[in-house]
Amino acid sequence: MKTISNTVHSKQATGCINNALSILGDKWTPLIIKEMTVCPQKFSELEKTLVGISPRTLSQRLEKLIEHQIIRKILYCEHPPRFQYALTKKGSDLQQILGDMANWSKKYNN
Repeated sequence: MKTISNTVHSKQATGCINNALSILGDKWTPLIIKEMTVCPQKFSELEKTLVGISPRTLSQRLEKLIEHQIIRKILYCEHPPRFQYALTKKGSDLQQILGDMANWSKKYNN
């Protein structure tokens, strides 16, 4: 039986890759996820670390990641309401992929 893991040439693999890219392929999205691999991040921390990202873009990316259950919003202060963003199990599973991407880039682009 064919599985996605043993062939990237199948139609099923193509669909799965397209699906992953529709969620993760936007500019900044992988970097936002990477920043959360160590610990939860506040909006202001992400904004400071991701030099050049606009607040609007950061908000849009965070909302999309929440919608796809890759990150979750954690209330850390009630008055005024303040939130941190943390990876879910689904988001944590992306760490290996991001590491592989970094290794590939280092190998072929340096």
